[in-house]
Amino acid sequence: MLAILDNLISWLYYALFFLVPLVLFPSTSEVFEFNKMILVYTLTALILTPWVVKMIIQKRFVFRRTLLDVPLFIFLLSQLISTFFSIDVHTSLFGFYSRFNGGLLSSLSYALLYWAFVSNMNKNKSIKSIYSLLASSFLVSLYGFLEHFGIDKNLWVQDVQNRVFSTLGQPNWLAAWIIALAPLLWGFGLLIKNDGWGLKKRDIVWMALAMLQFATLLFTKSRSGILGFITAYVIFWVILFFKRLIKSKTLKFPIILSLLFLVLTIMIGTPWISGLSSLFKQRAGSQETKAKQQGPLLETGGTESGVIRKIVWRGAIDIWKNNFLVGTGPETFAYIYYQYRPKEHNMVSEWDFIYNKAHNEFLNMASNTGTFGLVSYLVLIMFSILQLYNFKFAANKKNSDLEIGNSFCQFDVRIIKISLLTGYLGLLVTNFFGFSVVVTQLQFFLFPAVAVGFENKPENKDETKKENQINTTQKILTLITLLSLLYVLFAIYNYWRADILYTKGKLQSRTSDYINSRKNLQEAVKLNPNEALYWNELGEPWCDRSSLFD
Repeated sequence: MLAILDNLISWLYYALFFLVPLVLFPSTSEVFEFNKMILVYTLTALILTPWVVKMIIQKRFVFRRTLLDVPLFIFLLSQLISTFFSIDVHTSLFGFYSRFNGGLLSSLSYALLYWAFVSNMNKNKSIKSIYSLLASSFLVSLYGFLEHFGIDKNLWVQDVQNRVFSTLGQPNWLAAWIIALAPLLWGFGLLIKNDGWGLKKRDIVWMALAMLQFATLLFTKSRSGILGFITAYVIFWVILFFKRLIKSKTLKFPIILSLLFLVLTIMIGTPWISGLSSLFKQRAGSQETKAKQQGPLLETGGTESGVIRKIVWRGAIDIWKNNFLVGTGPETFAYIYYQYRPKEHNMVSEWDFIYNKAHNEFLNMASNTGTFGLVSYLVLIMFSILQLYNFKFAANKKNSDLEIGNSFCQFDVRIIKISLLTGYLGLLVTNFFGFSVVVTQLQFFLFPAVAVGFENKPENKDETKKENQINTTQKILTLITLLSLLYVLFAIYNYWRADILYTKGKLQSRTSDYINSRKNLQEAVKLNPNEALYWNELGEPWCDRSSLFD
């Protein structure tokens, strides 16, 4: 029974890493983030259930103590206190509608996923988790690469060929996610056994994946993404050389990889410099009018994005100063910003846009959760970095063979932990110029968990087989746990279903189909009566067309 539960937890984590970046659904109000958040809630509940059942069967707490326990608990405490004093508790619980990530429930889910991972996943399972994530990144990057060539240009209002976003919904989000994963490809490329300078098939595979990711990153035209990539790339190789983990037989990989990155950059270009492909089009007489970018709020419009970003940051700092201790509540930036909005914002091209984020994760944390939230967040980051690359542990770990398919690669824990660390640091760079989303928050919380997973030894099969007979109390507790799971899954489904009905009703209202719109919106309100947005949409047609509803 315990073996079944262990395998179930493992496969659920593989599904988490693989499916969350890919999932989207066009019938919801937000195609990307909402469905990813729903899937995270669902998989969190599914993962917690076998974990709790394991504890019931073993009659003990199955909990691995780590360096991050206290900082993570304090961070959750700061979110809880800020939610208690929030100007809108509902928003602070579930997140701003259309963003969803960042509410108390999402933070709690990420924390529980962290603790469940370190308590149940060992070294081999951690590696498989990374493989699941990299497999997902291949599909996401491939789709993003093809987007640039118009595979789905007729599906989106945005000029997706100009700035790709794949299955993540926004170019900067895609760039941030890729940056955190890229060092893992470099690390695995170094782990392949080599006897000389000749390229092996596995060398080519890892290089091809790295090139695909980098090309997709360039197609996002994300300035923060490029800066994050450079940061991760430099730190990765500097640490490896400093720790003498690069040998003569593996030196070819970084040299060839760097040259290929340079060639791609010259061909595709960056947000600052046009590539050869653009120059060739101009020489061929292709004088197409540059499409208006319909990207994130701070990167479109007539005013330069950096100017607008500085104005929003000033407003965020003023919010922090006036709500210094616990802020205004998680995810309430959109509500409070107008009170402290700098007058200069009225003079820019995006004067009438709604800003639901500070476009700086640190200022967003400061304004929403105050000094307590910001300090706890910074402490969490500091301890995460320490855990990602525990020098004492890494220094004592020798190479060990890890079987992959029918061959072996030389598996060095230090290289993979450095990969996780540099990806994490690259992610922090993008967070400084933007904000976290579901996929990047999973990386933020679970990369440190994967690092701990490398330290966990595989379960002893003999001990796993030793199971005491389950008594009546244990059966009752297990039943209660399973019933609780069903209740939570039903609640999550209703939450998701309500959004679909709301979206359908909203579209019907816009096409003057008020009768059916009213029916769907009323059903949405029944399923989720605490969502003010639903009531607002339901009430609008009543204002001028009440005679239709008699």
